[in-house]
Amino acid sequence: MGVLKEEHGKYPSHKRSDDELGSYAWCLRNKIVIGPIPLWGDDYGNWTVQITMNGKTNVDPNKYKKESIMHKVYEYCDYYYNKYKKDGE
Repeated sequence: MGVLKEEHGKYPSHKRSDDELGSYAWCLRNKIVIGPIPLWGDDYGNWTVQITMNGKTNVDPNKYKKESIMHKVYEYCDYYYNKYKKDGE
């Protein structure tokens, strides 16, 4: 018998240390929720990013592989952190 592949839809691991998760934590504290979403059907095996802010949810139209999806999530976190943070936060 062969080795089973990791189940699609299982939350991807990340490679950032606690010190590098500042923008992610800031987003959560400020009700900006950014996370990976698995795609199904014809896009099975791909992921996208969902962003919820001010009661509105948007989805990145691009598709990413599981190995790179968390990098994109953190890219979005860094973007919103740099765009909206106020001095002293």
